[in-house]
Amino acid sequence: MDPPIQVLHVDDDPAFLEMAATFLERESDAIEVVTATSVSEGHAVFDERSIDCIVSDHDMPGRNGIEFLESVRASSPEVPFILFTGKGSESVASEAVSAGVTDYLQKESGTDQYTILANRIENAVDRYRARRSARAQQRRLETLVDNVPGVVYRCRNEPGWPMESIEGECESLTGYPADRIESGDLTWGHDVVHPADREDVWETVQTSIAVDEPFEETYRIRTAAGETRWVWERGRGVSIDSEVDEVTVAHEAEIGDYAAVLEGFITDITESKRRERRFEAIVENTSQFTGLLDPDGTIIEANESALAFADVDRADVLGTPLWEGPWFTESDRARRIAREAVDTARDGNPYHAEVAISGADESAIIDFTVHPVTDADGEVTLLIPESRDITALKERERELRRFRRRFEAVFDDPAVLVGLLAPDGTVRSVNSTALGYVEVDHEDLVGEPFPETPWWPEDRREDVREWVTAAAAGEYVEFDAVHAATDDGPFTVEGTFRPVVSEGDANHTDGDVTGIVVSAKDVTERRQRERELKHHAERFDEFASVVSHDLQSPITAAQGRLELALETGDLEHVERAADAIDRVDALRTDLAETLQTGEIVSETETIPLADAVEDAVTAVDPPGSMTVDVPDSVDVKADPDAFARLLENLLRNSIEHTDGDDVTVRFDRLREEGATGFVYEDDGPGIDPADRDRVFSPGFSTKDGDSGSGMGMMSVQQIVTAHDWSIRIADADVLDGARFEIRTD
Repeated sequence: MDPPIQVLHVDDDPAFLEMAATFLERESDAIEVVTATSVSEGHAVFDERSIDCIVSDHDMPGRNGIEFLESVRASSPEVPFILFTGKGSESVASEAVSAGVTDYLQKESGTDQYTILANRIENAVDRYRARRSARAQQRRLETLVDNVPGVVYRCRNEPGWPMESIEGECESLTGYPADRIESGDLTWGHDVVHPADREDVWETVQTSIAVDEPFEETYRIRTAAGETRWVWERGRGVSIDSEVDEVTVAHEAEIGDYAAVLEGFITDITESKRRERRFEAIVENTSQFTGLLDPDGTIIEANESALAFADVDRADVLGTPLWEGPWFTESDRARRIAREAVDTARDGNPYHAEVAISGADESAIIDFTVHPVTDADGEVTLLIPESRDITALKERERELRRFRRRFEAVFDDPAVLVGLLAPDGTVRSVNSTALGYVEVDHEDLVGEPFPETPWWPEDRREDVREWVTAAAAGEYVEFDAVHAATDDGPFTVEGTFRPVVSEGDANHTDGDVTGIVVSAKDVTERRQRERELKHHAERFDEFASVVSHDLQSPITAAQGRLELALETGDLEHVERAADAIDRVDALRTDLAETLQTGEIVSETETIPLADAVEDAVTAVDPPGSMTVDVPDSVDVKADPDAFARLLENLLRNSIEHTDGDDVTVRFDRLREEGATGFVYEDDGPGIDPADRDRVFSPGFSTKDGDSGSGMGMMSVQQIVTAHDWSIRIADADVLDGARFEIRTD
């Protein structure tokens, strides 16, 4: 629809201007009138607005209509200018024509004049606009020809296609100057079109013009330098106009059935063709699924990989929306993702997702993307869907996750310290169990040389370096170490350095060491238990030796008494032998209980010292006379059996170290202030102060020769210790021999 006609009406009579505008706009809906009452005012309006036609009176104060016309023509020689005046004359009309007036109309009475004026305005503006449009079109055509990457031609439609005109980049396209082709020295069809394509090009053109349709074709040309180039041509047959000269008409008669003339455009697409071939090579020689879509998602191309997967022909899918393609029938989710991909890419944004699709014989998980292709203005013109089969990759990822979970379960074992090292010994990771033994953050350890980490004391770091070197060479290293102190003290570990080796090659060559796993178990408590067991074993060995010693005395007594009974017939000796046998049985029972409980001292009770000493003297059965002084008021809280053995060993020790058959011993309360316990003294030779620290050692004896085993005093020490008592050797205060002070507090 044409725009409204903007008319500037200049007249010094405002009432007339108003009336004229009303009638003109009533006569034509296309006319819009703007008024001015003087030439100067008219000039101002013309300069500010886009005016299509000027209507002006002649006689006006100041400058008249002819002067207004001359000034307008100086800047706008083609704008329609109608002189509409009330006082016409031949001289005015002649002067107006000379100044370039478009039309001349004299004012009359009545309204018919406005019909005539409106008609003349419209005709003048139509011609003005047509000329302006033609010039603009001509300028665009000239600009197009000057800037087109190719040539615009007009040729006769006959074999060889002799060119009547060829404009544009003819020489840069063909290597031939345009005048050689226009002169007939060369013809496009015989000398430029590639020989292998001439027949196809001719058939394509003739088929199209036979049905009066434009033709498009892509073919090769041979340049003047012998180079082959690809061109794209679009044109159509043109009928001979009635204005064509007689020579051309005569020529048309000569060529008979052929359309007279072809007009069209030819451009170089060699580089585009090269890119197209590269694109096809990439698209069709890949295992990826690739295609092209219209912005609305319609499939316009699919490569062979995608078609083969679905076992469909290209024609079966072209023109189909992507989400209705055979690949996305696996599930509603697959179709939804295909729709989302198109919607997202159509808005100019790439889309990416992983989705399961279905094929003819199998399903697959694909890495699916759709990319938008935009033109110079940013408008999306194409969509490129691509997908890569990642089924095997996803399975490996699942297997890797399963492996990682298993690995993490082992790596994070709360009972094992685990670290991962690079082959050069730098730390890659350590588990939380190992971190619990040092005051350092994980990130501060990563990348540090393992031998220099806080677990290792300075004197063990060289050992650690050797272990790392051995493991990096593929060796399996076992170690044990005592690590630096923690809040609970030093801790002991047993562990290994294990090389991690990559898979070998097809020739079964061993792979490279890619890492080292260091694992260790805290064996501090186990080692402590082992030491305790060893200590218990040693104590039991000592206890067994002591009990063996303690058993020997009543056994010897029983043997001696039985011999005396046989010699003398005195039954008292038999009774004394029976007492000794009872003592052996008591010691046997004590031994059994000790072995069961693991404790030399079990339950304690308050024992009158005098009663315990009396039983001990009976058990010892001294060979001679023995004087024993025991206060009645002293009690001892002790294990009865163990305390009995202690007393027996003290008494037996006094008997064995006293010359003669008479032995005197005395017991007394420990008189040291604040202490509880008792004192034992005898009238023997005493104990040299130099030997007192060794008296309780196994095997030490002050007897001459090999007569002493040293087990008696060890038994005393053992029983004292088991009761949490203490014993001290001193010089006797009352008698002349040894003094034993036993504290029981």
